[in-house]
Amino acid sequence: MRVAVPLGAILSVAMAYGVTLPVLPFLLERLLGQADAAGVSRHTGWLTGLYTLALFVMSPLWGALSDRVDRRGVMFFGLAGSAVALLALDNVSGLAEIYAARLASGFLSAAVFPAALAYVAEHSPLAEHPRIFALAASATTLGFLLGPALGSWLSPMVVAPPADMRLASVLMADSPFFLVALLNTIAAVAVSALPTMRSARVAPRPTGGEAAIRRYLLLTAVVAFGISTAEVGVTLFGKHELSLGPRGISAFFLACSLVMVVAQSVGFPFVKRRLGDRPIQVSAFALMTVGLSAAALSDSSWAAGLAFVLVSAGTGILIPSLATQISEATTDSQGQALGWQAAAANLGQALAAASTGMLFAAAPAAPFLLGAALLAVGALIAARQRNQSTAGERHGA
Repeated sequence: MRVAVPLGAILSVAMAYGVTLPVLPFLLERLLGQADAAGVSRHTGWLTGLYTLALFVMSPLWGALSDRVDRRGVMFFGLAGSAVALLALDNVSGLAEIYAARLASGFLSAAVFPAALAYVAEHSPLAEHPRIFALAASATTLGFLLGPALGSWLSPMVVAPPADMRLASVLMADSPFFLVALLNTIAAVAVSALPTMRSARVAPRPTGGEAAIRRYLLLTAVVAFGISTAEVGVTLFGKHELSLGPRGISAFFLACSLVMVVAQSVGFPFVKRRLGDRPIQVSAFALMTVGLSAAALSDSSWAAGLAFVLVSAGTGILIPSLATQISEATTDSQGQALGWQAAAANLGQALAAASTGMLFAAAPAAPFLLGAALLAVGALIAARQRNQSTAGERHGA
């Protein structure tokens, strides 16, 4: 329970982000009109970027707070706030209200990931951290899988909501936002039942750890930029170039989320024991570079899907690998360190989402080429770091 409940909290808050992806362009189209295609693309990128920018600002603060107070309370507040912000999306009637709802959701959801990941790290042996972080990454990916699937399935309730389906003139029980808000509420109740734990105060990092952590944070931001470019770019490519609806777009996320789960839960623990971090990180960055380069040349659903799969496979390896390295480079300040990793990922996502929305409107291939270039730089940085695995680790000593 001490591991399963925080992982469930991570999954539910990831669904809160993912549920908006396939329906956001159509929600904006309902408000702006079908004729304003450029406005829909621009605001899709800006809204996604605003959410992740809020996560970037708040994640280190929430993580540091969880180091000093009960992590359970921090997770509960984030989950409850995320639920309220989701319910607000069912009642928006203009752009300002959408922006306010997404901003609030990002600020509050930021509390969950660093506190939950620090909680499970403190309740598991150090040798189990690669497996635990792989499970946490898989929970995040499942949230990104289930969220878009639910959003596309119930998209008619967002695109053209019937007025007579509301409860108490506010709640719409068939809305994807309502259902994910309910899941967040259930997760908040489960978190409140966890044993109370007051974390130790922040301690100095090991000698040499700060430089290593800065490098891992930079690499995390690059990975997040790459996968977010693929997510937003494929959403826009599917709608504008392939004329797909929400369900067609969600098929991309389904296939790629399954690939990420396999890479995280099976691929990463297996190759880490045998190769160490540097070889697998260089290979994963190269895989993502090839994927985004291929996306720039895509002219069909199959080509775009294959490119997205390559990017997802590389991401599935890199996220738990970098999280493990950051955790191993810290002492008692797990929440703060993992909060900074979440912030780095959110910064990469925010920059990618905003730039992809604007660049795609000018030239559909441009955001993919920019992401591929940054990932190639990431591969070079990863190649210069010292391999963290020892011969004893590789042989199970």
